[in-house]
Amino acid sequence: MATKQTLTSAYGTGLTPKQKKALGFGLDPGISDSQDGSGAVGDDIETVYGGADANNATALSLDVTTSLVVTASSQTHVSLANGILGQVKRIIHLTRVGEEDLVITPANFAGLKTDGSAGTNITSDTQRRSVTLMFDGDNWQVIAGEITGTAEFVIA
Repeated sequence: MATKQTLTSAYGTGLTPKQKKALGFGLDPGISDSQDGSGAVGDDIETVYGGADANNATALSLDVTTSLVVTASSQTHVSLANGILGQVKRIIHLTRVGEEDLVITPANFAGLKTDGSAGTNITSDTQRRSVTLMFDGDNWQVIAGEITGTAEFVIA
């Protein structure tokens, strides 16, 4: 008969509630996405239009990995609710009609501005840019993308 093992580390014994939740994640909703050769959107990708402003932002789905966002006049803001530990979210500024920047506002965000202060949103000023975020259990963290203080995606 096998003996029961307890996970131990330098931080103590056992799993935290967040770690237990992450281990219980059954890879559903889909964590991979697909597009066919024509660029048609598969079931794991959504296409959305931004909302009019921060108070009327379009909520990005947590049920898909990739969100394609179109910005146009009065369609510039999207929001991102808290995910689950380890969840990855890719946001692509697909189309920019006119001079309308994309503003992404995560519910909790760990990005820093160029001056070192805490940021609250991410802005894109050009179409066909992407940023990839991962939820660490408390905040969305930028893990990939073109991030600078003056161009590409800007943390503000």
